[in-house]
Amino acid sequence: MTDDYESRVREAFPDSTVTAGAKGRLWVTLTPEQLIPAVGTLWERFSLRQLAVIVGEDLRDAFQANYVFTGERVIILQVRLDHDKPEVPSLAGRIPGAAVYEREMKDLLGIVPVGHPDLRRQAVPEDWPEGVYPLRKDVQIPRPEEEAAQEGA
Repeated sequence: MTDDYESRVREAFPDSTVTAGAKGRLWVTLTPEQLIPAVGTLWERFSLRQLAVIVGEDLRDAFQANYVFTGERVIILQVRLDHDKPEVPSLAGRIPGAAVYEREMKDLLGIVPVGHPDLRRQAVPEDWPEGVYPLRKDVQIPRPEEEAAQEGA
């Protein structure tokens, strides 16, 4: 059974899949192009202005960025991204707190927040190898003893 709030969310996102979960949480599945308008809808129609966290996921065949908004209820915007070119529009210009999470997703998973004002490294050291993302499921990080053996060879 759907409640009034869930019905309003489904009506607000007619081109998206809306899934109900435990404790009244709602998941809205979006394309990258739908993200910015969806955030506007959450702000304007649902007064959800609190971005709690952004979490990236490696699904092996794709990536996903999950934007958790809290207020009267919790709504998670799920954005599925192409595995070969994981890009998502940056929210940092509209929600300054998003900047930190977006930089972490880039450093740890290689998900690029397009339009982000400052993509300096944050979650990995400056000398971290370019193109190596430690939270990707297929990552190959050399062990210190392997690096030493390669340097000595």
